Amino acid sequence: MEKHTPSEKNKQSLVFISCLLITFCMGSIHAFSTLIENIELQINAGRMASSLIYSTGLISVTAAVFFGHTIYRKLSPSRIITLIAALPLIGVFFTNSSSWIGWMVGYGFFFGFASGLGYGFSLYAVSSITSNKKLGLALGAITASYAFGAVIFSMLYPLLFSYVEFKTGYLIGVVILSTLVVIGLILFRLANISLISETNSISKNPNLQAKIIKLWFIFFLGVFAGLMTIGHAVPIINASGGSSAIAITAISLMAFGSGIAGIYAGWLADRFGCKRPILAILIINSLALLSLITFTSISLLLILLILIASLYGALIAIYPTLVNQIFGPDYSTWAYGRIFTSWGFAGLVSPSLAGWLFDQYGNYNSSLLFAFILSIIAGLMIWSLKYDIKDSTQ
Repeated sequence: MEKHTPSEKNKQSLVFISCLLITFCMGSIHAFSTLIENIELQINAGRMASSLIYSTGLISVTAAVFFGHTIYRKLSPSRIITLIAALPLIGVFFTNSSSWIGWMVGYGFFFGFASGLGYGFSLYAVSSITSNKKLGLALGAITASYAFGAVIFSMLYPLLFSYVEFKTGYLIGVVILSTLVVIGLILFRLANISLISETNSISKNPNLQAKIIKLWFIFFLGVFAGLMTIGHAVPIINASGGSSAIAITAISLMAFGSGIAGIYAGWLADRFGCKRPILAILIINSLALLSLITFTSISLLLILLILIASLYGALIAIYPTLVNQIFGPDYSTWAYGRIFTSWGFAGLVSPSLAGWLFDQYGNYNSSLLFAFILSIIAGLMIWSLKYDIKDSTQ
């Protein structure tokens, strides 16, 4: 009997679908807001202690992306995906202890690292199999899938908790996402495709190091507003007279808008390059932040928050393509791992700073003004950025 093997195009499709599944499931770590109140009841702790669990998760995500280039070189794709599926399940053994340290280890470290590993590996794998002409759309879709995972699991967890106790519901959620990752593993193995092996280092090249530093600051300044408004969307809406129902709806629409914008931004990057779309994103972002300070209408407030979240999604979707164009496929994972630490740093600083400024002045105007200034600086920096596009996979 003749054995049929997938064509090269079908192999690439299998890898792409596999990575979409992986990032979708690993994006669920950002559905933490639907878990936080139950965690506080379970561990008998306050908001500061429970929030630290999520902050630890963000650090773990960042660490996994940072060390990703080494992991991808040391382990086969099958072992990496198996690890992504296994770590959240291992984490459940710790969270089942119903203690703060258990959630820190199980969710903050194990699930957080799995999430970053899944996200970073998917960007690496898709970059390896996608031509330069379609790279922006492909990476935009991967990042969008990560955002959609947060949206869907934010709806799934409350549904589960309405039928079963919190501990059981969380276990079911983790089993579902790990099962989907295993399906992704099967698809990846069926593809039987080789990825780029990145073994080169650019750590001693001063010109490229300077570009990494500049891109780090642009990314930090650019995502600052998005992370701040996403983290404080509910209190911003409440402070403007909006109800809890409006706030919950806004959070869902912000996450959905972030995902859709990521796909569209990737499409724009393929047609116009990365620099012009990013500059447009930052200009619109600055105008939206300024409008948030100026206008008080709750309807306009919701539109502006969704717009800022969408622009944030567009920026984080297009940035891996920018890094790939500047450093080329052989170095982009190494470079992006270092640049991505700016996202982790912004994720820790921006919500905390916004909270502190709110305590000082009793409103969010000072926080929004600060984010507006940073967005303007990011726009000026990206405008001054000069680079040649490196060859990518054909």
